[in-house]
Amino acid sequence: MKYLFASDIHGNVDKLNEILKIFENEKADRLVLLGDTSSYESRNDNEIIAGLLNKMKNRIEVIRGNCDVRSFEELLDFEIYDMDNLYISKKFVTVTHGHYYNMYNLPENCGDIFIQGHTHIPILEKRGDKIFANPGSISRPRGTDLRCYIVMDEKNIYLKILSGSIIKSVEI
Repeated sequence: MKYLFASDIHGNVDKLNEILKIFENEKADRLVLLGDTSSYESRNDNEIIAGLLNKMKNRIEVIRGNCDVRSFEELLDFEIYDMDNLYISKKFVTVTHGHYYNMYNLPENCGDIFIQGHTHIPILEKRGDKIFANPGSISRPRGTDLRCYIVMDEKNIYLKILSGSIIKSVEI
């Protein structure tokens, strides 16, 4: 199974459409949005975003971020979470936004792989027996001009820029 992770869209409908197109082009099975998906400024943008996400509710998971507004969550036809633990390719993967738990403050039941958003800074690294990843932000990157996403398949995790070029990969 192939997963695509993106984060910190902040209500940017164009960037969401871009990541949805990439999701299809990557032939991924599941899309995980790691929080700050909604706009805190535009209800219209939130309605558009919710409509796009509701159409693919069986292929998506959305994590709640610190900037996501309750009115956005009420537009969704599915539940969102603060954190989740996924079993992907025989690996235990913890996903969260990053404002409560992060790579420096791990939850008790943290998996082999920890994927977060929040910082807007892309990262992919192995430390000891854990892999840490953050796709950064596709709408407002920090510390770099690179707008990135993460793909995880049965063998590797890839940090990619929106054009699809691989920045870094780690074997799982």
